[in-house]
Amino acid sequence: MPILSNSLLRHYNPLKIVATAVCVASLLVGCESTEENEELRIAELKPFNITRHVEVEWREHPGDGVENYFSNLRPAVTEERIFTASRDGEVIALSAKDGDEIWRTDTRKKPPTWWTKIRMKSVPSAKLSGGITAAYNNLYIGTENGDVIALSQETGEVLWQTRVTGEVISAPGWGEGWITVSTTSGHVSALHPDSGEIRWEAETDTPALTLRGTSTPSVTGGGVLVGTATGKLKVFILDGGIPAWEAVIGKSKGTTELEKLIDADSQPIVANQVAYAVAYNGNLAAVDVLSGRILWQREYSSYRNLTYDNDMLYLTDAKGNIVAVDAKNGIEKWTQSEFYNRRLTQPVVYKDTLVVGDYEGYFHFVDKKTGELVSRFKLDDIDYSAVRWFISWFTSEDRTAYTAPVVRGDLLYIQTRDGEVTALRLP
Repeated sequence: MPILSNSLLRHYNPLKIVATAVCVASLLVGCESTEENEELRIAELKPFNITRHVEVEWREHPGDGVENYFSNLRPAVTEERIFTASRDGEVIALSAKDGDEIWRTDTRKKPPTWWTKIRMKSVPSAKLSGGITAAYNNLYIGTENGDVIALSQETGEVLWQTRVTGEVISAPGWGEGWITVSTTSGHVSALHPDSGEIRWEAETDTPALTLRGTSTPSVTGGGVLVGTATGKLKVFILDGGIPAWEAVIGKSKGTTELEKLIDADSQPIVANQVAYAVAYNGNLAAVDVLSGRILWQREYSSYRNLTYDNDMLYLTDAKGNIVAVDAKNGIEKWTQSEFYNRRLTQPVVYKDTLVVGDYEGYFHFVDKKTGELVSRFKLDDIDYSAVRWFISWFTSEDRTAYTAPVVRGDLLYIQTRDGEVTALRLP
């Protein structure tokens, strides 16, 4: 059947019909363009009334950082020390109190010497990418080369280095006397913390297209819980690596390859015999640890780690929203939506606030009860010494956030892409 009858067409000028068709087509294209623009839109930061001002306790630039590479390197803090690493292979221990260097170790088998530096001869990078995990008085770091490296917290001595199957680009997990890692090839391994000996290695399914990331395993109650690239929360028996159960938390709903990505890259959180995990293009789910039964699930999409605090779950979703969810029933308490597409880090609890960093190097402090903005901080060049400022300008150093801050006591520690480490205090 024609869209317009012949009798109706006689009353229309052909040029008007063409013009109308062009207008309709333009409107349709305009709608599509508007949707695409919204998807790509990055929220501009709005001014607000800062009620508490961030104070800089100390600042140091111990290493070269991760530059513009994908990385899950994150500082680790103990009672008196903060440990940081650079992608090239250096691991440095600083005083948590004032940032003074305690020791420095290059994990490469053939570290650069003064002679190679003078000759400007390049030395292959160690490609440190997953860590730092502080446990059993040691430090554990994974590499893109498929190595797990252990160092002494006290001296920085490299204790062992073990090759596993696939890249280790998430922090090693630990618990019940063992170290666990997951790799980009879908393998999960348990290693002895003192020798690096592999106790067992198990394999999970890996689709052809996945996000760049893997889940840090969690060890509890004799089991190893890990998220998979197929959107599942999977459990292996710690004593042998035998699969126990799996729960589906991400289901493919789209038609394009990108829409079908359902990676569960967050580290599972276990509290009160309940495991919490979230998937990209999937769900936030609460799962009974003993049976694998899903207690509740809500539709959220995230590739960042969750944060748990006093029966509350906090997450940054794939669009840049900060969300607070009741861990008991999955009911959303509040959403902070002013950071659309600003590539937020995992939220961390610091005093009575949540702190996230963004791609421009801003760190935002929001009230963890209401989600309202409390404070904001950015590392400005004016804080640099003249020498440091010149080096930063000459080398185009990147002082943006790429990983979540670390909290210890009264201080908040942040590391930027250029390797700078800063200790902050919020009154």
